[in-house]
Amino acid sequence: MISYRKVFYVTGLIFLILAAAMIIPAAVDLCFSQSTSSCFLISGIFCCFLGGLLFISNKSDKNILLNSKERICTVLLSWGSVPILSALPLIISSQEISVTDCIFETTAALTTSGATTISDIKSFSEGILLWRSLLQLLGGIGFVISCLYVFSNFLVPTLFWQNNFSKNTSAKYLIKIMVIAYSIAVIIGSFILMGSGVSPIESLSYSLDAVSGGGALISDINYSAASPGVFWTLSALMFIGGLSVTFIRNLNLNEIFAFRDLQFVCYVSVIAVCTGILSVYIVSFNDVSVWESVQAALLSVISSITTTGISTKLSESFSSSVNAFLYVLNFCGGCSGSFTGGIKIFRWIMIFLLLKSYLIRLVKVNSVYVPTYVGRKLGENDVIWLFSYFFCYFVFTISAAFALTFSDFDFGKAFNAVITTVNNNGPFFGLHKATVAEISELSSFAKIVLIVSMIAGRVEFISFFMMLMKSFWKK
Repeated sequence: MISYRKVFYVTGLIFLILAAAMIIPAAVDLCFSQSTSSCFLISGIFCCFLGGLLFISNKSDKNILLNSKERICTVLLSWGSVPILSALPLIISSQEISVTDCIFETTAALTTSGATTISDIKSFSEGILLWRSLLQLLGGIGFVISCLYVFSNFLVPTLFWQNNFSKNTSAKYLIKIMVIAYSIAVIIGSFILMGSGVSPIESLSYSLDAVSGGGALISDINYSAASPGVFWTLSALMFIGGLSVTFIRNLNLNEIFAFRDLQFVCYVSVIAVCTGILSVYIVSFNDVSVWESVQAALLSVISSITTTGISTKLSESFSSSVNAFLYVLNFCGGCSGSFTGGIKIFRWIMIFLLLKSYLIRLVKVNSVYVPTYVGRKLGENDVIWLFSYFFCYFVFTISAAFALTFSDFDFGKAFNAVITTVNNNGPFFGLHKATVAEISELSSFAKIVLIVSMIAGRVEFISFFMMLMKSFWKK
């Protein structure tokens, strides 16, 4: 049974947090004497009123404990409404942007896709620029919280509560550790970037963009050997953003097993191997030093696997095969419980382990081999769960791509646009990165389809499809 009072209570709390977050860009614009500070204040007051109304009217003397259905409803309601409320400062500002474009902008930020329809983004106030970056961090944290409170309860619990590590800790503790760790990373990164000659607002924005895996940069940065602090800081922040929240928890508890986690080992190994391969290519076909080639390769690989999308000047000279190589890494994704998009490394690990088990049984008919992951045996339920995920992934992608064909898209272009927004990479058309002009020229219907696609990629497709079933709403 679904208690809508609980759902609205938690949703109201989320709106209040959003209202509080609007104080930061409002204060920045006020310091720079920008008129858009009033836009954030008005939007914040409205969000505070709406959130307070939901929070107070549905408050209970008892502890609020949500069941699985209520958590799914809360997550989907939040992801559907927060992008609209976040777009209010843009909507009521003096900038000539359509409502659809404003919502597209905030949805891309919250889902850490990083796409934009605004060609002259630097013409906006410092507060709005910071708001875009701040939304990426809020969206990344919101995604991890969704995983902790929803998906870990009825999908694969041991992805988050790992048996071979320390005793289980509460989701509140994990969220606290996550917020503290990423806040410290952003602060340190911002100071390093300022020391490298980047302005304070851009330093904070770039740090937020990198750690959240969003990549909605204000402008291109010239990554060169002359500014190693900028390069290594952004690379480190992207790497941290791709780590699992459980790894950070275990590291905080001084668990020696943290670095032995199979997912962490695979994450680091893929980055190291791919960086080595790409470095050889860059130094062979470009007039750069070995050190510069390693820098460019490392940033490109980490940016791809974390679905951030930050690139170097050297990437413009990459061949189609190298671009395809980096494009495939986007589908790999980072660790579970991280800010990254993509399919996530743990799913590929489980597929490999299950396939290995199947092949062993074919070769050795009488042998008994039971694959295990994070101390738990993989069985029939895991196979069904993996199949369900990829099936929902396929069905949604095909359906959304078909919908885009009604907006002057050929199916191939529509399919590529959807599958990359689902991965939260932003709307790329195949291996070609869509320009701001191409995205802005899309029809409102096409933008709405891509907005839904970005959100669907963040709420995990199974929960999205569960709400379409009649049995979900039965008592």
